[in-house]
Amino acid sequence: MRLIPAQILGCDSAAERRVFGFLSEVGFSSYDIALHSLNIGHHDYKRWGEADFFLIGRRGILLLEVKGGRVACKDGIWEFTNRYNETNRKKEGPAEQAKSAYFSLENNYLNPKFYRELHGVARGWAVAFTDIPRLANDASTQLPEHPDEITAYEEDCKGHNSFKKFLARAYDHWASKQRNPVELTPQLVKAISDSLRPNFERIPSLNSQLRDVEQRLYRFTDEQYEKLDAIAENERILVTGGAGTGKTFVAAACARYEAAEGRSVLFLTRSSYLAGFLTNQGFPKGVTVATIDEVLRLRDAGQTWDVLVVDEGQDLCSLECIDLVDGVLTGGWEGGRWRWFGDPNYQVSSSFPVDKDCLDYLKSKGVVTNLKNNIRNAGKIVEAIKLLAGADVGKPSSKPDSGIVDLQLADTESGILPLAAAAVRKWLSEDDQLPRNSIAMLVPCSTEIGKAVALLASKNVRSEALSKRALTGNPRDCVLVATIEDFKGLERPLVCVAGLGQEHGLASSAYKAISRANHGLTLVATRDSISKLTGSAASQGGAKGKI
Repeated sequence: MRLIPAQILGCDSAAERRVFGFLSEVGFSSYDIALHSLNIGHHDYKRWGEADFFLIGRRGILLLEVKGGRVACKDGIWEFTNRYNETNRKKEGPAEQAKSAYFSLENNYLNPKFYRELHGVARGWAVAFTDIPRLANDASTQLPEHPDEITAYEEDCKGHNSFKKFLARAYDHWASKQRNPVELTPQLVKAISDSLRPNFERIPSLNSQLRDVEQRLYRFTDEQYEKLDAIAENERILVTGGAGTGKTFVAAACARYEAAEGRSVLFLTRSSYLAGFLTNQGFPKGVTVATIDEVLRLRDAGQTWDVLVVDEGQDLCSLECIDLVDGVLTGGWEGGRWRWFGDPNYQVSSSFPVDKDCLDYLKSKGVVTNLKNNIRNAGKIVEAIKLLAGADVGKPSSKPDSGIVDLQLADTESGILPLAAAAVRKWLSEDDQLPRNSIAMLVPCSTEIGKAVALLASKNVRSEALSKRALTGNPRDCVLVATIEDFKGLERPLVCVAGLGQEHGLASSAYKAISRANHGLTLVATRDSISKLTGSAASQGGAKGKI
């Protein structure tokens, strides 16, 4: 059956890993699905519940609780002893855990959406003790609450064939509880799986404004699930999307899943600040995060990787980069396994020339798919990007009128920083609970950073310049000040843009700066700059780049 996720992430249970392997080998139809480590947010009496496996297939629905190690029940207290001889004691047994988890799922998730469709479908729970034999030989068991029909023991977990017999026995048991048993259709299996999938397939968030030691969990969107499935089915793939569509988030998930399969992964980007931030995201041991500038040293040291994940790929689309990376990827670009993530708006966003021949070469070696929904920027910010940069960054997942956009015009360049500092001070004054590190001030060039920090200090606002230290460890409660260019790939809930750069064009500068804001944006610029931007965007008709 199909396992979701297709790899086990962060699971230390040898018993669960064994059952995971069994399930990958068995099934009762071509469309059976097993969800692993399904988190149950609305539990009947627990704040959070978890089901080890939730099977959805032709035979019906089965919640499976897996217990490894030694298990015993003494005077109504359950004892679970692991391989380190550590014993945990609980009043609730595995069957009760599975039962309560199942009914929590049924009452809160299945019945509200699929009550009529599940009439007559075999559904229930079962428990697998992978490391203990049956405790009696008289067709009964010494473990209470555990009839043989829904309980597997060591002898049932010798291999996938014996485990399939156990599953068939459990399905038969629950089918006997239905007056007129019916089977699940492929369409209904997919619908139930799609409905439940967001409740368990989660990875650490890449929202830099909320980074801390205990990273919060962030859900994939339906579109991102589709792209993850497409990526898993292809050896070589290009994933395109405008700013805010979650490319880095999906790229990080790819790296984790590849490492979980036992492959070594090189996660490559150009920005040293983005690389420093990613390094702090708790990737597994098999993932190496590096900048393109470090690849030459790694290649000369003889290092190679099984998989390449490229983020901000439009900044690495040159013959020099292509040749350099080819030497560290097993099989190279021609026959290796790689995932390339890039921005189709490179015409206005890239600070590095895009070699079209190199791009065509990559497209000839891999399939191309596109992320279309903007998950990061509020609706008003998406519209501001279209108006001022002429770039399409996807359909916002939030309401079109969500977010805050404030445009302030300065008569001269020298008047920009004072207005920007005042805007930041106003944000903090209006909400004394607002963390300073939820704000970023972006300036067009490095010579403006010191001026901005000093001006903020004069208004009693603590701030710090962007550095690798500021992106790692415990964040300090300071407004982050950075150049627009250096802040690529990062984000904050509130962004104040203090002027736009001219080096790569006003539209490019506006695109990179505005797209860094999640919810609130204050853009301070000269009247002349804004006039040029709106005229340029209008003449383009909101044109978007294409890859």
